[in-house]
Amino acid sequence: MASPLEKVVAQKKEAIEAVMESFERGAEVLASAVGELFPLCVAAAPVLRLALDNVQSKEVFYVKEQFLAVRNKLDVLSTQLEDIDCEIKKGRLDSQYFSVEENIRNQFRKYMDILEAKPQFQEVKKRLFLEHFSKTGGEKNLYVLYDALMGTNSFGESILEVVERYEARNRRLLEDFCVRMKELFCLGLIALLGHCALTKGPDEEQETIQVWSREIERVELKMKACIEACVAAFPEQACLDAQRLLQEKEEQNLQDTAQEVQEFLTRKYDWVSWSVRVVNHSGSSYRNWRAGDHFQHMAGQNWFEVLQVNDTNLVVSYSTSPQPVPRDCIRQLMEGPGKKGDAQAVVGVLEKQLVGFVVHAVSHHKESEATWSFPEDCHYWERHKNVALCIHSE
Repeated sequence: MASPLEKVVAQKKEAIEAVMESFERGAEVLASAVGELFPLCVAAAPVLRLALDNVQSKEVFYVKEQFLAVRNKLDVLSTQLEDIDCEIKKGRLDSQYFSVEENIRNQFRKYMDILEAKPQFQEVKKRLFLEHFSKTGGEKNLYVLYDALMGTNSFGESILEVVERYEARNRRLLEDFCVRMKELFCLGLIALLGHCALTKGPDEEQETIQVWSREIERVELKMKACIEACVAAFPEQACLDAQRLLQEKEEQNLQDTAQEVQEFLTRKYDWVSWSVRVVNHSGSSYRNWRAGDHFQHMAGQNWFEVLQVNDTNLVVSYSTSPQPVPRDCIRQLMEGPGKKGDAQAVVGVLEKQLVGFVVHAVSHHKESEATWSFPEDCHYWERHKNVALCIHSE
């Protein structure tokens, strides 16, 4: 018959399975989740007590495997996250922060040593864990990590803001960093609650769980808000990115320029569909005269322009929810009232019929190129007799 502790662990198994599923859903989901990881940590104390009682049930084995799975995920450190770590070290952060990860990892390792030990070695492993936990600062490591993420006490700003700024509001890297911090908290809390199981009574253990449940929720809400702010700022940042790309690059043909900018934006802002047009300012004086000063015109929202870098105008437009383009309607309009007139006149005709669409017309006297990441049925780019025309939904 199962002991009360075994029943406790068995009851937690479903919640732990949900935690591990959230890891599999990827960084985008896990980074913004609130309250999903804590159930895994809470199993640390009962599992340790069962191990010390030499109970080797399938539930205990399962939980041990999940603890190690989280540790293994933390071991996978991308080059980009290594660069972020280097940048954080350049900042004037509390020096305690830099030993936190190593301390937490070692505390967790010593905790796992007890779970993995044969009965005759458990007392030795238990003593080594308690000594090491105390020597490396115990619970203090979690509070330093908490302060670093929240920007409290000796930390002037949150390291989340350092990461966001260093990576020029790169949402995916910020999400990866948040997941890494959550994994670190998991290991630290497992070690802390294991320590509680060995040194404190049930009431004190429950109090520790309640305190850290609140603290972790605050951290996760901070992460969620930081990611949401990063996502909301993508148009502004994309404009800065495009400007920098144009300024850094030597002169090249229009198609290559458009392609390079579009591919960069699509990689960095992969939840957005992008359309990039490049218009050449140079060319014969006759063609420039025919094109006039108003050689292009835009209607709609969700676009920005980078003006006259290397004799080119760059126009970028985007959508986070692209819709199919009414091609037949556009062709009818371009064979009728849009057939004549300059860019401004053409856009004036089209925008009345295409509410909720971005419309960009460029005089056919100007050399222009376009490239896009929209689904094909959601993007229109055609050269007509009077204008080159780009249309997609906002």
